[in-house]
Amino acid sequence: MTTAKYSKTTHNGRDVRVIEADSESISVVKIGGSVLNSNNYGVNGTFFNSSNDFLGIAVNNDTGVGGNATFNAYGQKQRGTFYCYRDLRSGNRVHDVANVKKVEDFPISPNMKLFAIGGLNLYVNENITEQEFYRRLDVNEQASGINNVINKSGSTYSSPGLRARTAIGYSYTINKVVLVVFQNETPWGMRQFMKNKGCAMAVYLDGGGSSQMRYSGQTTGAFDPENDNRTVFKMIRVNPHLLQTTFLFLCSGL
Repeated sequence: MTTAKYSKTTHNGRDVRVIEADSESISVVKIGGSVLNSNNYGVNGTFFNSSNDFLGIAVNNDTGVGGNATFNAYGQKQRGTFYCYRDLRSGNRVHDVANVKKVEDFPISPNMKLFAIGGLNLYVNENITEQEFYRRLDVNEQASGINNVINKSGSTYSSPGLRARTAIGYSYTINKVVLVVFQNETPWGMRQFMKNKGCAMAVYLDGGGSSQMRYSGQTTGAFDPENDNRTVFKMIRVNPHLLQTTFLFLCSGL
């Protein structure tokens, strides 16, 4: 039986919503509108532009789910990408984050990519300062062109303003994929939260009005921090019914 647990908590005094799910229940899918109107459970996926082109990797079962969905920034920028793959030698399901330009750049082979979603690496497995964290987002991932990600003055970096943000990570402590939507947070604050959740790897997904979650517990509900109900074209879906398993959403912190 695969399960998913929804919970509501706070970080830095601000609202946070969390889904902890078995990896087998996760898929990356293309949708025609918002997460809230999709009739799926889960969160929004990667970045996109005004032409509805994907600006980040969005792959399910080794196949891109939309135009440009096998590239990060049209294959021009190496950005943090969350992978779930089956190692063909061992048969095990494995999770990892790598900075890549295109989905096939993932350095471990042979494997079958069960799903992959691009964004920005939160570097949760490294002991770095806030200054170094933002420097890496700027230099390694060229994230300065993304709204409200980096605040830079000369050679000095600091956190940008607060906004809604979405993240995905994996915790070996609970052996779950962790999906999080923040009401208002900085990228550094997201990193702190994901580390506190025991995540050994994590990626920052699209934010602002794109940050959305739809969940089920004692009741079905949605979290849309900016009340935008924005069309996002793709999402990370939590749906073990696809695997003919029992779906159990547990509620806590309500």
